[in-house]
Amino acid sequence: MLQEGLGVIIESRDVRAFRAGMIAACTFALLLAATPADAAKRIALVIGNNAYENVPQLQKAVNDADAISKELAKLGFEVVTAQDVGRRAMSRALVELEGKVGAGDTALVYFAGHGFAVDGTNYLLPVDVPAANPGEEGLVKDASFAASGLSDRLQEKGAGTVILILDACRDNPFALKGKRSIGQTRGLARMDPAEGMFVLFSAGQGQSALDRLSDTDANPNSVFTRTLLAEMEVPGLSMVQIAKKTQAKVRELAAKVDHVQVPAYYDQIVGDLYLSPEGAAEAGTGNVAKLQEGGGMSVLPKQEQKVAALPSAPAPLASFTRSNSGWMVNVSLPEAATQFGYRVGEKGEFTDPGFIDSLDQRTGARMPKTYFEMPLDQGKTTIYVTWRDKRGEQAEVFPINFDPTGALAGEEKATLEQFWTSWIAFREFQGMKVYFSQLITYRCAIHEVRYGYNDGPTDKIFALPPCDPADPHSVPYEGQDLHERAAEDRLDVGAPHLCRRHEIGDAQLQRAEISTLVPFSPQRPYIGLSQQQSKGGDPVSQGYGPTIRLEDGSPTGSMA
Repeated sequence: MLQEGLGVIIESRDVRAFRAGMIAACTFALLLAATPADAAKRIALVIGNNAYENVPQLQKAVNDADAISKELAKLGFEVVTAQDVGRRAMSRALVELEGKVGAGDTALVYFAGHGFAVDGTNYLLPVDVPAANPGEEGLVKDASFAASGLSDRLQEKGAGTVILILDACRDNPFALKGKRSIGQTRGLARMDPAEGMFVLFSAGQGQSALDRLSDTDANPNSVFTRTLLAEMEVPGLSMVQIAKKTQAKVRELAAKVDHVQVPAYYDQIVGDLYLSPEGAAEAGTGNVAKLQEGGGMSVLPKQEQKVAALPSAPAPLASFTRSNSGWMVNVSLPEAATQFGYRVGEKGEFTDPGFIDSLDQRTGARMPKTYFEMPLDQGKTTIYVTWRDKRGEQAEVFPINFDPTGALAGEEKATLEQFWTSWIAFREFQGMKVYFSQLITYRCAIHEVRYGYNDGPTDKIFALPPCDPADPHSVPYEGQDLHERAAEDRLDVGAPHLCRRHEIGDAQLQRAEISTLVPFSPQRPYIGLSQQQSKGGDPVSQGYGPTIRLEDGSPTGSMA
């Protein structure tokens, strides 16, 4: 019983014993509850690439990855396996692995596929790696993953132990028969891992790994992986013991077919490392989840079918065309696509405009529509576009800036460049007359027009009506200001269908200069646009002698 006095609680012996027992039981329960959450996790990413697009394909890498994934799951690993993945999906898989790694965890990466060593660095190749010739090593580096970079990323996330198993020591996939090629002839380069890492290669430095022992070898796995699997199934072996036993047996198997293959390992683990906790015979059961290309977070509706594309490429291009019904936006993608989507502005869902009735020979499927309309009064905004590549993997979202003033000037500038021989026109009617109709029609792209007579200076300005964004192609022929300029500069604006004309009599339009709101192509700096006359005033040639000069970068010109 309890007795209270002067703020002190006095307990009997039975009560103290009961309370001590309760405290011990609660403490034990808390320890049991905390153990699973606090225990270090064991996480694995397993990649197998067979279906290379631009270098020789492989036969057993996917089988190897599948078998290794199942065995790691038996040993208690949480496994994500990825098969025939391009750079986008491979990058996403690595990011997902990083997101799962916590302080003190064990992270294992197994890769079966093409590897490539250049300048002492080993690169793991996704299936969409581009072909490369001598001097183009940078293409491969940019499209691949440095093995040392993977381990560094995992350690930066706090992994206590990092294991890399690379069955990628095959012949150089970029080798050209009888010619010099990039990278080493075969195999991977030596690695010097940091503390806390264990690296196992399927062959030694400069050696190539065998997929099979002969053409009649029916084993679904490579020589290295089939041997490694057998050793992983033996209870109680440390990682060094597994590596050594695999090393000896692979060397023995390869020697039977007169081939040299001795797996190499690099150990920077302090103490013994076991794939199963503390070398236990039974590690429990993990799980295997498959990473699907096109299965990541997406703003596009999910496709039912995945079809072909090109390797990753630069950003898309967009062109804008204005009509009486609105703006047409045409997007040119840098690679073949199987789906396209866009969003106008910062908010809202992405829209898939569907497909056109035409097959893309690169994909064997219908081509997605990469064009769409916006209203005529659409203001300045940002358009966001994305697409799916050949494996169904979504590209990043690209912003495209839309400015209606600049888009209108750009569209009209393109028209002026295309029909440059019609900038001015001539007509013999009571003297030679010059018509500036086309320049007025597309005036929204022109800052100023200057012209001159004969050999004189180009000091006369042909005043254009102001641009009307609401009706940019209209040709005004009325208005007090235009009539005043016509009277002063001998311009006739009487007939609407003649637009604007300038009467020069027997004189010859020598040259004119145009400075534009958007720069013209430098490939055409001079464009002849005047008509020669005889002394009697009759045309003798339709040849264009004097010139309209394009003033790229002139002080009066400015980018829209």
